[in-house]
Amino acid sequence: MTTFFLVRHGETEWNTQRRIQGWADSPLTSLGLAQAEAHGRLLGTFEIDRVLASPLGRTMQTVVPIVQETGVVAEYDNRLREVCMGDWSGRTAQELQAQYLDQWQARLDDPEGYCPPNGESRLDVKRRVAPLVTELIDAPHQTVVLVSHGITIRVLLGLLLGPSECKKPIRGVPNDLVYCVTRKSSDVTVMHYVSGAGPFEGLFIPEG
Repeated sequence: MTTFFLVRHGETEWNTQRRIQGWADSPLTSLGLAQAEAHGRLLGTFEIDRVLASPLGRTMQTVVPIVQETGVVAEYDNRLREVCMGDWSGRTAQELQAQYLDQWQARLDDPEGYCPPNGESRLDVKRRVAPLVTELIDAPHQTVVLVSHGITIRVLLGLLLGPSECKKPIRGVPNDLVYCVTRKSSDVTVMHYVSGAGPFEGLFIPEG
């Protein structure tokens, strides 16, 4: 049996401004730091074998309390970085719609394949994350924490759950959310925690 905890970084300053981050960065807010601490307390209640994290600044901040609570040294892997948003980094959706409406519409028409200028598509993310997932599944009987980003976690979930389990698009991955995916032979289960509370069965469904 292999268990995966998928952790999104805490809230950042650009999250509050609704700015696209991608490979660019902004620091955690005070709320984001509190969310990271809650992640650490939750994961500290489990026997964790490995902690792998994206090397971007916001995930490195988030992983600090996780390392403190679990006693496991973090490993940083570029494959866990967020989708690269290229020239769109630091911009808001409103700015992009006002200046590049045709490009914004192209993204809406093809959310998986669209690539912003000097960036990458979600399919690109899937191609770089898939080998890591295969490596971890092939090393069974371990509990692994993956600290990453909103879009990358959606891709990870899709790979771990497979098309039969992941029938609907994964809509949201809030900063206070932790997914737990357990794979035992061909059986896969998914639960989630919110602000350290849970577990709740199945995928997180945003309100509204």
